This record gives sequence, structure tokens and C-alpha cells, in this order.
Amino acid sequence: MAKVFARVAGWVMLLLGIIGFFMSDLFELIEFDTPHNIVHLVLGVLGIAAGQSVKWARLFAQVFGTIYLLVGIIGFFVPDFLGLHLELTENLIHVILGAWGLYAALGEKDRARE
Repeated sequence: MAKVFARVAGWVMLLLGIIGFFMSDLFELIEFDTPHNIVHLVLGVLGIAAGQSVKWARLFAQVFGTIYLLVGIIGFFVPDFLGLHLELTENLIHVILGAWGLYAALGEKDRARE
């Protein structure tokens, strides 16, 4: 499950990063800015690369699942966090991806014990 998470999250982030350089917003739900686009591109490439190995996918899911979840929660209270403008839709996406990442990482560990 961690490999699926890493690949899907990676492709989503990569596509958002690319789209962000050509559009200022996406259906008026997500506003793009250059720093956020760069973060999305880097995380996208890391996710796609990590998705090639269970070990790296699990690490990606643990680390970035935690980061996504924290950024999503913090974004509800601090909309301009570390130079990134975070909106409601982005916060929800971050929380969902973060929770999925942690679930994927923990679920993979539980199956490895069986």
C-alpha cells in the first residue's frame, strides 16, 4: 500500500506543480504560487522515485504523511505558513494525503509482522 501511496501522491503533486506554472488558480479552489509549485514538483519527483521500492515508499509515506497531516492542520489556523499560502481546499487535500500516507505506512508494517 505504501508504494501505491507514494506513486499516487507523487503524480498528484507533480501534476499540481506543473499546472501551477500555467494557471493562477484551479477552479477557484486552489491558488498557485511559485514556492508552492516548487514544493509540489520536488515532492512529486520524490514520491514517484520512492514508489519503486517498498522500503523507500514506506519511508516516504511515514515522513511525508506526517508532514502533509501537520501542514494541513496548521493551515487551518495559520493560512500563510512558512511562506506558503494555504487555503481550505489545500488544507483538506493535505490532511487526506497525510492520513492516507500514515495509514499506508502503518498498514504496511502490520502486514510485514504477520
